Amino acid sequence: MKTHVINLLPFNNRTEMSGTEYVIKKVLAFVLIFFVAGVLGEAVVIGLYTGMGYDPLHGVMPEGQIAGLIPYYGYILFTIIALLYCRLIEKRSMQDVGLTKRGTDSLLGALIAVAMLVLVVAICLVTGSVSFLGINRDVSMKGLLLWGLAFIIQGSEEEILCRGFLMNTLKKKISLPMAVFISSTAFVVPHLIMTPILDSGLLYALIGIVNLYLISVLFSVIVLWRGNIWISCGLHAAWNYVLNIILGLTVSGNDAKMDGVFLIRINRLNIFNGSKYGFEAGIATTVITIITIGVILYKWKGRNDNNGIQ
Repeated sequence: MKTHVINLLPFNNRTEMSGTEYVIKKVLAFVLIFFVAGVLGEAVVIGLYTGMGYDPLHGVMPEGQIAGLIPYYGYILFTIIALLYCRLIEKRSMQDVGLTKRGTDSLLGALIAVAMLVLVVAICLVTGSVSFLGINRDVSMKGLLLWGLAFIIQGSEEEILCRGFLMNTLKKKISLPMAVFISSTAFVVPHLIMTPILDSGLLYALIGIVNLYLISVLFSVIVLWRGNIWISCGLHAAWNYVLNIILGLTVSGNDAKMDGVFLIRINRLNIFNGSKYGFEAGIATTVITIITIGVILYKWKGRNDNNGIQ
């Protein structure tokens, strides 16, 4: 019994255990990293607000763009703690996590995200779900840059946690499909907790959950295809940035942070545009994501390295 308890503790690097114990151990480590980083992040944000002359403990908070930016920049703590855990506890190299020398793959990931969103918007335009009103001439260049960095930090943090840490360590002990499913569930659950997906109705909630899993699977297979997580970091960050900032639309139930560069009007809420939750709960995203996964799997099929990280 004592041996089993020690095996499950996320503070050691023991790996000689059953697959079930190994999965529980790594999921516990994921939760631990998430909790510790969240607590430290809150403390840092409170400290920053206090240093700026606000009183966050009594509800006196900054307003406007800075109030939205600081929490996003705080996600860098999640990345730091996850990487420290991988290095100090698991004794893994950054290359093993997926941070290889192929950093330029992040640009490829960003291009894939842009292509996907162009197709999603095209479907919504054709079905009359949205209309294109023109280009915003008064867009804030400062806002574009600040939110661009914010989404790079936030998207990369989720990829390092879910793919770099969890998936890449799980696939050493259990089957690859199961590693992808478990890491995808770790990706989906926080989104369900932190975003109002049920506010859009049961149908959209179901589509949204399916799409979250599909998008997470896409992130996973693209990492395995290219052998690094740079590409999923680029895809993830660009998807959120283009959808929320460039198009000025809702991302996972969260309203746009600023007026978009391209002015898109939602004509009517339906299953193509995802209703109040946004495109991520729409079947246009479902179709395009499935097609993209199929294309990536086809390209990956020719690779000899079925384990992904090289």
